[in-house]
Amino acid sequence: MEKNFFSYYSRYAEETPDKVLLRIDDNELTYSDFMKKTAVLGSAMKNAGIAADDKVGICMPNSIEWFIVFWSAVRIGAQPVPMDPQSGSLELSRLIPATTSKILFVTEKYRNNNIINAVHDLIPGKIAVSKVVCYADKAVIPVEECFISAEDFIAEHGENECEIYQPEYLHTMSLACTSGSTGTPKILSVPSGGFLSTQEDMGDYLEFTSDDVMMLGMTLYHQGGFGMGQQMALKGGTVMYQPQFNPVTFLETIQKYKITVIQLTSTLAKVLLSTPDFDKYDLSSVRISYWAGEVLPKEIADIFVEKLGIRVVNVIGSSETCTMVVWDSATDAGTDPSDFRKLSFTDYRVIDEKHNDVPEGETGELCVYTDGVILNYFGNPELSAEKILTDDQGHRWFCTGDLVNKLPNGIVRFAGRSKRIIKRGGNLVHAEEVEACLLTHPKIAAAAVTDEPHPVIGQQIVAYIQPKGDERITRGELARYFDGKLSAYKVPDKVVLVEEIPKDIGKIQFKYLRKKEYK
Repeated sequence: MEKNFFSYYSRYAEETPDKVLLRIDDNELTYSDFMKKTAVLGSAMKNAGIAADDKVGICMPNSIEWFIVFWSAVRIGAQPVPMDPQSGSLELSRLIPATTSKILFVTEKYRNNNIINAVHDLIPGKIAVSKVVCYADKAVIPVEECFISAEDFIAEHGENECEIYQPEYLHTMSLACTSGSTGTPKILSVPSGGFLSTQEDMGDYLEFTSDDVMMLGMTLYHQGGFGMGQQMALKGGTVMYQPQFNPVTFLETIQKYKITVIQLTSTLAKVLLSTPDFDKYDLSSVRISYWAGEVLPKEIADIFVEKLGIRVVNVIGSSETCTMVVWDSATDAGTDPSDFRKLSFTDYRVIDEKHNDVPEGETGELCVYTDGVILNYFGNPELSAEKILTDDQGHRWFCTGDLVNKLPNGIVRFAGRSKRIIKRGGNLVHAEEVEACLLTHPKIAAAAVTDEPHPVIGQQIVAYIQPKGDERITRGELARYFDGKLSAYKVPDKVVLVEEIPKDIGKIQFKYLRKKEYK
């Protein structure tokens, strides 16, 4: 592999050292400082015993520090493992051992989740890590030997020089984490060369330049939000995130910094459009809106294209593929944003359960080729064999689980997901994981989780609960029970008490649930 991400970062650090690479609220990181800080932290990791292919866990919200930790690990050939900072002790107890993370970088808290406490509850009985490096006030850091402040860790181990690791094309750059259908983590091995090439290609397609400033609504720890930002960084532009999404701040930031590219989901767009005095904000600098993660209604796309004069680029993508297929108002105006076509650097098949191509007009599963398709599901050869197909040329194809209708002229129309994933706003929630947590509640005899349409967040989580005896269970009680166990967005939005959960040979019969509600 002749070039890697640091080939670009090094060049921009020399050509435009004071150019802002990353801005989060009022915190800035220039290209020059990026190279200096990753050298110091990368050398600290190396001197602390972290070697190539070792796993570096990151449980932190959007921040300059998150970005530095991630790329410092890559700089020495280690593999960063971004984790959702909303993860409680139950999730982390599965995720950290599954990823074999050797060292963990954390902040004190994110929203209502105290990350340090969640990790502390697991040490030493349930997880084993050499160090927990804390970006936090020293007063809140546990006294145990494995906990250390980031300041002390860098002072003890850091140097100003750090060699840049040169990866092979198929080297695993990072491990991206999602939850499996039962809460068992799915860990994606992201290929160094393929991830770079797909982000280059997508940046070229979108015509990003070094003059662009991009504002993202997604998070750094989400593979999609991180990757979209890299498409801009590879062009020498500026990337911006918020610590937490705030619609007023988002709009004010567009005005202040003359943002040219915004990344949104349908839910975020609805929130923005509903902001008081939305029409008074100056969005004239924005030339592209970049959409992913949720179904984009034509009504919302039309507002951005026709009323705001902003190009809309809607993609189906997944953490497993980097990007897949696209709808672009510049070329596809007049059609539905759920009608997608392939890009010049992607390809697709629509297949049946036996992996045969379906005829035109039929619905099947979308199977996608990009150079960025994951190498495997780390530690899960069975799932890897099920979801990743390799053709005679050695190309990896990913079976997405997206159902699409195969239309004429190379178009596919998105139909829905093949499994029970609930798209609650920008988060994917597996119903089975919520059910498993509900069933540990002492007052619950049985539970079933499904979804209902919601006008703002797309889908809301509905929990059908069969209580023990005459117990009465409220959503507030469940929220308190879930606190520290699962992420806050996995708390059911609606609780329905039923006399029984109907089953057939062990499987829940969802179609009968409503008939079982208490009167």
